[in-house]
Amino acid sequence: MARLDKSPELAQALLRCAGTGIYIVQKGKFRYVNPLFVELTGYSESELLGKYSLDLVNPDDREEVRRRAIDSLKGGSSGPYEYKFTKKSGEVIWVLEKVSSIEYKGKRAAVGSFLNITEIKRAEEALAKSQAFYRSVVETGGAGILTGDPNGKIVFVNEAFCNIVGYSFDELVGNPFVNFIHPDDRTMVAENFTEGLIHPEKDYHIEFRVVRKDGRVVWIYPSVSPIFHKGTLTSGMAIIFDITERKQLEEALKKSEERYRTILEEIQDNYFETDIDGNFLFVNDSMSRTLGYSKEELTGMNYRNFAVKEDSEVIYRDFNRVFRTGETMKGLAYKFVDRYGNVGYNELSVSAIKDDTGKVVAFRGIARDVTERKRMERELNDIASHDFLTGLPNRMLLSDRLAVALNAAKRNKTKLVVMMLDLDRFKVVNDTYGHSIGDTVLRVAGERLVALVRKSDTVARVGGDEFLVLLPKIHRFEDCVKVARKILEAFRKPFAVNSYKIPVTTSVGFAIYPDDGEDSEALIKNADIAMYWVKEQGRDNYASYSVGKVNAL
Repeated sequence: MARLDKSPELAQALLRCAGTGIYIVQKGKFRYVNPLFVELTGYSESELLGKYSLDLVNPDDREEVRRRAIDSLKGGSSGPYEYKFTKKSGEVIWVLEKVSSIEYKGKRAAVGSFLNITEIKRAEEALAKSQAFYRSVVETGGAGILTGDPNGKIVFVNEAFCNIVGYSFDELVGNPFVNFIHPDDRTMVAENFTEGLIHPEKDYHIEFRVVRKDGRVVWIYPSVSPIFHKGTLTSGMAIIFDITERKQLEEALKKSEERYRTILEEIQDNYFETDIDGNFLFVNDSMSRTLGYSKEELTGMNYRNFAVKEDSEVIYRDFNRVFRTGETMKGLAYKFVDRYGNVGYNELSVSAIKDDTGKVVAFRGIARDVTERKRMERELNDIASHDFLTGLPNRMLLSDRLAVALNAAKRNKTKLVVMMLDLDRFKVVNDTYGHSIGDTVLRVAGERLVALVRKSDTVARVGGDEFLVLLPKIHRFEDCVKVARKILEAFRKPFAVNSYKIPVTTSVGFAIYPDDGEDSEALIKNADIAMYWVKEQGRDNYASYSVGKVNAL
């Protein structure tokens, strides 16, 4: 057990300088509190000394804190633990505490270190909500989803993928994905995956077999996205479709030509045949439903009636290749426009129809409407690159846009501006009106900023109540000042939320490339410095950072 009174002067100096709140309790009452503990609790030193420490603990946690204190007096110290603490103002905060047994003025006492972790707990809650939203998107989609590490081991699968392969989540996670691939397809899959890493900008479409737990063989089609961080592969995600039915139907076409018309009418995939010029000779019911025309109306129509302009040349090239080589092409991806002007996505395989002499006389194709899958891919991408609360770009997307803007500015020898802003006294809004109202204020603040800037500019949420505005192609310093003044003026108007009119101002700091920094990190840092200088000077203003000093405007 430590003695705090061996060197009183040293002990007092250490307690004053500690980066956490420190207190000493003897017989249940406070005997010493350092200045930071006084600041964190809102009580004065005289109000705390002699007060029972457990009176300030939230009733829900009081018994657990009492037990921890007793254990520390018996055993010398306790591990860190969390509980809710009531400040003098009535505000309940989360604290992280560690208690040790000491001897103080000749008697046994407990010394505690006390740290406010309320913001951390709120961040954990926000993260849990975001993760719950992500899980709902992943689990409610019809496609299988799988993520893996750089070594090919499975990290996560959704329920749809478990249904495809017949294994449970626990049986899949942690195992190499290759273990579930059909032995005859493993080499081909490995070669295609390696090629995809070498050329990640290209789309690779492969189909292969996996073996279910019950021994049945299933054909799957994965859309794989390798994920890199600073040039290093960190993980990969695949959206996986069970195409067993389609593969079985393709095999049936080869074996039984006389039955294929009946089968084609029953499948969900689109089937069509065209002449050499691309005019439809035959379509099945599914194709008819997808395009919104009857089979009779489609017969004789040309594929160009349904192709978007940017895909027309690609479609012609792909079909021409089938015509020249006689080989089947798979994994072709095109947009289509239906009768009502709706744009969808098709993935198809196209093969040649030959006469008795081997001459190509027509084409046949099987197409799948993947519009829903494309929508899911866009939603997953939005979750990864946009702020969950405001819908604005997050730090990841901002980093990409700032890098592109900097490269353009360097290449064209132009200026750009990074503008940081922080809502003044936003904590008061949360404490007064609640976090739900505070979230609405943040959303409206983002909308006001977007309305003030050009379409080529970027507004991002980079922290709790912090936003960053990226202004590329700024020609004059006065233009930066004009934007900053517009922002201040807009934020001086109260935020109308429910029946409240909430006054919220903002502090703005900005840095200009290349005057105030030549890379992203320097520009953001210097804009932040300028912003905090504004806050120190009284808030609701703006300032520019200029080569090591902050300029008031």
